Amino acid sequence: MSNRSVPSVAKMEHKKIEHSLIDPRVSVAIRWIALSGQLATVLLVHFALGFVLPLGPLVAVIVIGMVVNLWQTYLNRSGVQLSRPPVLIVLSFDVIQLAALLYLAGGLLNPFSILFLAPVVVSAAILDVFSTISLVVIVTICASILTIHHLPLPWSDAGLVAPPLYQFGLWIALVISAIFMAYYIFWLASKSRKTSEMLGQTRLMLASERQVIALGSLATAAAHKLGSPLTTIRLISDDLISQLKHDSVQEEDLLLLKAEIERCQVILSELDSDAMKTNRELDILMPAVLAIQTMVADLTASFKVEIEWQVENGLDIPQPEIAQTPELSYALEAILENASDFAETKIIVNISWDHIMLYIKIMDDGIGYPTPVLANLGQPENSSRLGQKGHRGLGLFLVQSFIRQLNGTTSFKNQKPQGAAVEVKIPVESLV
Repeated sequence: MSNRSVPSVAKMEHKKIEHSLIDPRVSVAIRWIALSGQLATVLLVHFALGFVLPLGPLVAVIVIGMVVNLWQTYLNRSGVQLSRPPVLIVLSFDVIQLAALLYLAGGLLNPFSILFLAPVVVSAAILDVFSTISLVVIVTICASILTIHHLPLPWSDAGLVAPPLYQFGLWIALVISAIFMAYYIFWLASKSRKTSEMLGQTRLMLASERQVIALGSLATAAAHKLGSPLTTIRLISDDLISQLKHDSVQEEDLLLLKAEIERCQVILSELDSDAMKTNRELDILMPAVLAIQTMVADLTASFKVEIEWQVENGLDIPQPEIAQTPELSYALEAILENASDFAETKIIVNISWDHIMLYIKIMDDGIGYPTPVLANLGQPENSSRLGQKGHRGLGLFLVQSFIRQLNGTTSFKNQKPQGAAVEVKIPVESLV
């Protein structure tokens, strides 16, 4: 479990969306529908209903929209999704193009002025706050201009005359509707995005937990199945030692082999004992620093580098008492063993706490985490030594899973001028 690998922490906080994406084919298809509807409406009103419209300018504005749509179709022929700024520009063009049509056909008195709300709704659903506010401002400016400047609606020879107060009411209604719908749709969309993110994170956590359970079952099975073969190997090694006791070279190798066999038996017995621990045994509490030192004492005794223990808290906050849970024990052993493999002279274990959390930071003065490893956080087989001497990149992946079982978090980073740092945060109540 000593691979220089880094798992990602399942962050349950909502992150700011840097690039809202939308399929350009959907955008183009919606605009073709809108342009077709605009052209059909203009032709129907002019020829079928008999209202005299400035047909040339209206058709010219619609044709400009078609040209822009054809241009966007050409740019998006590769099918690459649009990021936030292009989507905002496209929606802004839709608002301005609709404003041009309404200027030629009665301004806000035209019933189709309600379509100003459509781009605002789309923006609130897929874009961020700044983009939506920008679009509402554009709609407000266009509506304000159309309230004062527009060609008359061809209702009669004199046009449709509405009192200024009524026109002002239309402007107020449109602006308030745009603001309200933008806020309401954005709120619903953000809730939906958060729910989707939490659901995705929950699925990842459940998948990770299933992997840990599977590995734990395999470890328990290995502990039982390897017991007899190791005992046989030990008996054979004892017999060979007695036969080759006059050969100092062979005897030295056999003694090393015997020591490693005994170490394997100790590890297997620890797996068995941890699996069989009762709640009463886990209820034994001791001061946090002492408990942590006790959990890793056997491991750190074999290190060739110095272990420096630091306790930051003073006497104002009492030291919490915790149990020696297997999850925390395995996690700390994996982190320390990993650090010892890369440290040059020293490993620092910094322990602090407050009324709620226990903080454990383990730092070494080694080479730090390679960039490719940091770039692939959260992968079980993410290690700079993958495949070397049996390393499988699972050590720190299990660290993340063990700490998460205690409702804690882990963070991994490089420190200056050199070395790696692992910080563990665990609620005290999860350790009692």
